[in-house]
Amino acid sequence: MNSFLQNVLSTEDINYLKQLPEVLEAKTKLDSYTSYGKVYFSVVLTDSIRIALETHFGLNLSNVNTIPMRWIKGDTLPHIDTGISKFERTHLVYLNNCPGEFLVDNKEYPILENTGYVFNEGISHETLNTELVPRLMIGPMSEQAFAVGSNRVSYYPSLVDALNNTNLLGELVTSYPIPFIVGDVDSGTNGGYTRWMIASASGSSNPSIVYNNGDTLINDGVYNLYPSSAPCFLEGTHILCQENGEDTYLPIEKMRPGTLVKTSLDGYKKVDMIGKRPIHNTGTDERSQTRIYKCSPTNYPELNGDLFITGGHSILVDVLSDKEREETIKQIGKIYVTSDKYRLIAAIDERTEPWKSEGTYNIWHIALENDDYFSNYGIYANGLLVESCSKRYLKELSNMTIIE
Repeated sequence: MNSFLQNVLSTEDINYLKQLPEVLEAKTKLDSYTSYGKVYFSVVLTDSIRIALETHFGLNLSNVNTIPMRWIKGDTLPHIDTGISKFERTHLVYLNNCPGEFLVDNKEYPILENTGYVFNEGISHETLNTELVPRLMIGPMSEQAFAVGSNRVSYYPSLVDALNNTNLLGELVTSYPIPFIVGDVDSGTNGGYTRWMIASASGSSNPSIVYNNGDTLINDGVYNLYPSSAPCFLEGTHILCQENGEDTYLPIEKMRPGTLVKTSLDGYKKVDMIGKRPIHNTGTDERSQTRIYKCSPTNYPELNGDLFITGGHSILVDVLSDKEREETIKQIGKIYVTSDKYRLIAAIDERTEPWKSEGTYNIWHIALENDDYFSNYGIYANGLLVESCSKRYLKELSNMTIIE
């Protein structure tokens, strides 16, 4: 089914949309691009716009609160829309006039204000001769009001933003069958981040692992990425240190460069740098590297109290099971050793429990003095032997605010 619709919205609704702060802010961002560009955003769905879209498109938007929109300038290459979930049709409404043509299934249509289009999933479409004139639209979206479009990688500053398509940093869009290079953008920026997790995707790349800039994603859908957090401790964790010649546990947030930390094999080492950042913890049972896990004395007898660490943080163990070895290689690429112990990340260790306290929390990590920029130590957190961070990882890869 391909449909060309006129007068989808009222004049009042179009003028309302054009004056929304979200629309004006997105337009300002688009204007900063010297050539081709797209800016994705969403707006709250009003009752009158809801009724108009339901009436003309035959949709049921009763459970939808926001709709995707975008500004575009420049021609779009021939492509087939993809989305983060399956859909049957693409729906869009142009909200201003633009030179050029919209081609759907080899048929040409003018790009005119208040014209809508509906076409089946799998149909190729493009725009031609638009002369870099900005065009505003509702959609393109699925029948569930999810954004659809070209295969792309979108970068967001947080998990919440990536799930809600808000505060987009930048994008990499292509219609060509070549792998996506993580960290690359053709509009906007990657925000200076270096490590990423997949928040949602229709593509087939592994959603459970951390991707570094320069890694590749399979170009078969849409990926929403957000910065991966470093392996970290929840604020309030106590680290075994030395003060006034005596061993004592100090809250990690009270530690500073120069604090003496007790290591498992190398005596006492001074803190070289400390990192801090917020993390959004989900309240689900999902096991991933970017959430917080609880280690309890029931499962770790050496603990002197509950310990909360991120899924990418390693507990140091003597032996890895075959299953743990296989999953470790799958998630982080190889088996690592610190202080003569194997690293077992919390997301893989079945003794940990996903912490179901949803919200945003501060997490911390420390790097100790070391002549080897890439090495770390075994240290004690609430009594449990875990890894410290290397100076290189904390400074260059952690996405954390550093205290030196």
